[in-house]
Amino acid sequence: HVLFPVGEEGGPTRSLNEAARKGKIEVDVRIHVCSKCGARGPFRTCVHCGAPARPMRVCPKCGRYTEEEVCPRCGVKTKSHEKMLIDLSFYIQRAQDRLGVKIPSRIKGVKGLTSKDKVAEPIEKGILRALHGVYVFKDGTIRADLLNLPLTHIKPKEIGVSVEKLKELGYDVSDPEETVPLFPSDVVINEEIGDYLVRVAQFVDDLLERFYGLPRYYNVRTREDLVGKLVIWLAPHTSAAVLGRIVGFTRAKANFAHPYFHMAKRRNCDGEGDAVMLLLDAFINFSRHYLPEKRGGTMDAPLVLIPFIDPLEIDDEVHEMEAVPDYPLEFYEAAMELKDPGEVKVKIVKNILGSEEQFNPLPYSHETASIHAGPKTTKYVQLNDNYTKARVQAELQAKIRAVDPVDAAERVISEHLLRDIVGNMRTFGRQTFRCVSCNAKYRRMPLSGVCEKCGGRIILTVSRGNIEKYLNVAKEASIKYANSNYIRQRVDLIEKEISQIFISHDASQKSLVEFFS
Repeated sequence: HVLFPVGEEGGPTRSLNEAARKGKIEVDVRIHVCSKCGARGPFRTCVHCGAPARPMRVCPKCGRYTEEEVCPRCGVKTKSHEKMLIDLSFYIQRAQDRLGVKIPSRIKGVKGLTSKDKVAEPIEKGILRALHGVYVFKDGTIRADLLNLPLTHIKPKEIGVSVEKLKELGYDVSDPEETVPLFPSDVVINEEIGDYLVRVAQFVDDLLERFYGLPRYYNVRTREDLVGKLVIWLAPHTSAAVLGRIVGFTRAKANFAHPYFHMAKRRNCDGEGDAVMLLLDAFINFSRHYLPEKRGGTMDAPLVLIPFIDPLEIDDEVHEMEAVPDYPLEFYEAAMELKDPGEVKVKIVKNILGSEEQFNPLPYSHETASIHAGPKTTKYVQLNDNYTKARVQAELQAKIRAVDPVDAAERVISEHLLRDIVGNMRTFGRQTFRCVSCNAKYRRMPLSGVCEKCGGRIILTVSRGNIEKYLNVAKEASIKYANSNYIRQRVDLIEKEISQIFISHDASQKSLVEFFS
């Protein structure tokens, strides 16, 4: 719920409530010194007197506090954070008094902060997030992830929005069943995601009113109230978010948007999941100071925002998409002759770039009764275990004429299944050990057999099940679909190696006489 460290005192759930019951705890956080009373604390406002607190640095050699990056006395580089003892129950009580709400039974923090300066979020934000049942990401934002799908046209009825509301949003529509082009920056989101964003909006309003002393902004009670509100959309492993507007909802376990919109996110509509955030939440709560210091720490964070979509600047994969209402006879004849796509003259997006036509509605070739008519959830989500998923995939490949099931199976076995098994075997041999109580990690099992910090039970971090989860499906696929003896022999050798690692021993106790007899 909040980017505030509780260390081991918070237990395995990183509970602020549990840590507070243990009295004063040690936390490693950004140093702030009160301009009035001189007290040190983790926040920009002194929790004792309410005066502003300045960010300071400390010399690791002489302990002097300064604003300089180099200690003027020792010439040593100063640190922006340090370990300090705080009375967490006092901090939580002050946050409760400021907000005027009841403390939730569970507020989850983090074990430790991973940012360079170890800047902590105000505890008030964690209290409000816990009350609304929403969760924070590493950058301070609240986001919801789901698969993305392309959509170029909508009907008011199928996205659960009235004709009047769509007219307010600029659509030229007069009938609930009328098909109209979807604006490139408008999005149709999953109903459950919409319900979650309602809670996010209510959290933001409480934050504005109770924490910042500002008027509420969203004032929403149902997901229909979110229609017309702005969101930002971010694809994995990128740092450029795209501005969008909620225009409706879908029962499908996916979020729909225009192909231009997906390509602006550098997403190729291949079923990957993207993150959606309310714009105001990102504006208020995002901070680079929360991002991990490690390499790749800025990935998946909205460092920049793309407010407008220019078809010329988006990923050029969409430039190859057809822009015709139907296909000429020559197209089908060329397909029968297996001609190169470049030899077929079909109007594509690339042909209209740079002209006014690039913003015109993209035509479609076939009518659809409803975007809800197909499967609403992917089989990958419906199937419970990896074995079943891989087996069903192999069965499907065998039914599709366009797929060579032997080649596909051998590729999956060699490039995915076996690599996963071998990688987990390597990790198993190098793994650490973990305490189930305090989550402490050990390079080797302690001689005492229990955790040296709390006396808890020590377990493996990589189990036999992690290694063998793909073994059976690899065996079955190699026997049923693969023609390569090499593939089959590799599977057999790996199975033998696993059996040698996990040798079954008779665990019954023997007497010394029985042992020598």
